Amino acid sequence: MTGGVSATTIVSIGVAMASAAAAAVGSIQQGQAQSQQAKYQAAVARNNQTIAQQNAQDALDRGAEQEQEQRKKTQFLIGQQRASLAAQGADLSSGTSLDLVSDIAGTGELDALTIRRNAQLEARQDQVQGLNYQADSQLQTLAGKNAKTSSYLDAGTSLLGGASKSAGLYADGS
Repeated sequence: MTGGVSATTIVSIGVAMASAAAAAVGSIQQGQAQSQQAKYQAAVARNNQTIAQQNAQDALDRGAEQEQEQRKKTQFLIGQQRASLAAQGADLSSGTSLDLVSDIAGTGELDALTIRRNAQLEARQDQVQGLNYQADSQLQTLAGKNAKTSSYLDAGTSLLGGASKSAGLYADGS
């Protein structure tokens, strides 16, 4: 058959184009699925960030309550010690009695401040974790956008490859 394109060539061109179109559609669908997965992961990370922030605030709140409770315990202990010393006839305004009460007050305040510091450290750890979740969320969002863009590029490559193959088949079949 001279001067025309054979039926086999036309079928081959059609198969090449259909194959390229199917590959392009597959690439886009895969990119959309990856994008949806990344969006889900970003949402999970944002939720985890919120929880971490709540945990940080909870640590500070608990620390403040425990600090106050420690100060109350110290005041109660000082009161008990003064009553005991007074019952023994000790002078509470000087000497060993005053030193003892001062030591109890100092130790109690140190304990209260230690509780505050530990709560701040726990809160800081939760805040850092929240920042890590925020970064992960941003990374997942970017990965989703990249997956979508990449799928379009892959689809274009498939279509161009199919067109190139079809042109080659046409040139060979003419």
